[in-house]
Order: sequence, then C-alpha cells, then structure tokens
Amino acid sequence: MRKIPGAAALILLILLLLLAAAGAQAEKTVLITFAGDCTLGSEGTAMKNEDSFFAFAEKYGYDYFFANFRDMFENDDITVVNLEGVLSDNAYMEKKHKAFRFRGKTDFVKILTGSGVDSVSIANNHIMDFSSQGAESTKKVLDENGIQWFWNEEYRIIEHDGIRIAFFGLEHSKFFSLQSWLPRTFRELKQSGKANAVVVYVHTGIEYKGEHENRIAAMANDLVGMGADLVLMSHPHVLQGMEIINNRTVFYSLGNFVFGGNSAIRYGKYHKIKEVTSLYSMAVQVKMSFTGDGEYLGQRVVIWPAYTSDDPQVNHYQPRLLTAEEAKPVREAIQRDTQGFTLPELKEENGSAFMEFPYLAATSAVLMPEDDDGD
Repeated sequence: MRKIPGAAALILLILLLLLAAAGAQAEKTVLITFAGDCTLGSEGTAMKNEDSFFAFAEKYGYDYFFANFRDMFENDDITVVNLEGVLSDNAYMEKKHKAFRFRGKTDFVKILTGSGVDSVSIANNHIMDFSSQGAESTKKVLDENGIQWFWNEEYRIIEHDGIRIAFFGLEHSKFFSLQSWLPRTFRELKQSGKANAVVVYVHTGIEYKGEHENRIAAMANDLVGMGADLVLMSHPHVLQGMEIINNRTVFYSLGNFVFGGNSAIRYGKYHKIKEVTSLYSMAVQVKMSFTGDGEYLGQRVVIWPAYTSDDPQVNHYQPRLLTAEEAKPVREAIQRDTQGFTLPELKEENGSAFMEFPYLAATSAVLMPEDDDGD
C-alpha cells in the first residue's frame, strides 16, 4: 500500500475537516403552510340539508374540499390548519345550551389525510361541543390516522430533516392561565435542544370583526417576548391584519378556510359590512431557516390570497386561489388592519396571486440565508 507523504496527508486531513465542518453547518429550511378555521361537519340540525357539508361530502367525495390546495400541501414540509369542531359518530354529551355545536363523522379524517394536512390545532371553542366524549373521539381518530394535534398544555414537536419545531395551540383563556408556564416551557424546549423554534396558534378575537383589538396585540407582543418565533390567530372567521414584532411575524386572523359551520357566506360584524367577509381567506407559507446545528436564523413569509367559495353568497366549502385582479380586495382587507408597513404588491404565477415578504433575520447579527436573493 502506497503511503501519502506527510505534508500531503496533513493537507488532506485539513480538507476533510473543512468539508465535515461545512456539512455540519449547511443551512436547513422548513416550509410550513398554515390555513384558518376548518370545520369538517356542521350543526346537527343542518346535517341533512341539501347545502350542508355532509351533503357535499356525499355528492363530491372527500377529495373535493381541499382539491385546489392539495399540491401546495403535499409539496411543503408541514401543513397546519385549525380544526374547529368534533369528529365523532354520535351526539352523546352534546352541549345543547350552546348556540352552535359542530360535528363531523370520524370518517371525515380522511379529508385531511387525503389532502396533505399533517397537523391541526384543536384549541378552540368547539372542541368541547360534545364534552369529553367528542374531544377524546377527535383525538383518537387523529392519532389513528397520523394527524398530529396540539391543544393548550399538550404541545407537539414536529421534526423535519433534523429540525424540531414546537407547535402550541391556545384557547384565549388559556393564554392567561398559562402565563408563567408558557415562557418557562418555551425556554426549556430551546435550551435543551428539544425544539429549535416555537410556533403558537391562538384562538381569540371577535367574530366577524375586520380589526384586531389592542388587547390581542398585547397578547401577540407577550407571546413573542416569551420566545415564540411565529404567532397565528383564528376565531374571527374573517381576515385581519398582521404585525412584525422583533422580526417575528404575527397574523391576527387567517379567516375561514374549509368551514362547514355555515352554508352562507357571512359579512362583517352583524353581517352588514361587505368589505369584511368570510369569503376572503389566505394560505400562509413560512420558510424557517436554521443552521445545520439547528440554530434559528430567520423566516420568509408568502401569502396566497383565496376565496372560501366560488360563490360570494353561498358557501361551497372549497377554497380556491385567486388571480392578481381577484386578490386585490383580499390584500386590502389585510392591509386595512395592518399598521406600520405596506404589504408587498401582488404577483402572479401560473394564474395564482401571492405576496412575498422580505426575509426576517432572527437577530440583526444573523446573515441572510445562502439561497436568499434579498428581494
């Protein structure tokens, strides 16, 4: 066996060490898609109606509802929606004193599994519509079908390519009762390396109101201060604005998405303000960047404006992407409640409009990712 001269061997060793170090530090990204309120079912009194979610499921099949977003959901790394309602095959323990109780068949979980949805927040005001029976049935069928869920203290760590992201779902009141637990848990997860970033999905706000309240903005500021790297909110059923806090993005309401709870499109608070409508929606994609060792570097956001139905008055339970011209009022609805900066102009690709935001570095000392063009 021929020996390598000492100097050459040393050079080779240095090169190997440099290559190993470069490999260890190679940047990693995780692309996450978020969508808003999804109710895979309806009220008990409406289940047999011809315009109900149940009727559409029977007529068009389970693949119908997310058909226009399946490619997006299947080609990202993680897809998350707010599952607002119960999956249970009976109405046992129904809370009949509530004005609205949403339920779908357990078989409806196939709507999620067949559409590329990976994870759901079940922290909302409808998961207990059928008391503990409904909640346990929902969690059980999600577990059995590989859909990861999160709810208040029951957070979920989802791993992709060695990067671990902790997802928290919070009901409004839980934010206040967990004031000391949340920052401690965020800190422990990051310091221990169990999570490289934290995402929080909160169910809060006022229904059919197009502007978030100061108290909700304060909540967002607190969450970022606690260590959240991304905050999204739901419950108003209409779009609201966004904010950037310490280079972390906050969305105050993603609006409805596949929402079986109403057969009609609703407008404004008290259903009178036409500019505030459950017709307008969006899918939000966030590419989170990390070093090869898992240090969080920053995020880049893209918004895909959408309609929840192809009819401005009737809910057909099938959101769709928009052209740039169609997307203008959706952009305006978000901008109306966004203070401090102007949203990016609409672009269009393959007939679908989107808004691409500048890269947000985790700290001012962090450089732009290698593949970022700085636009």
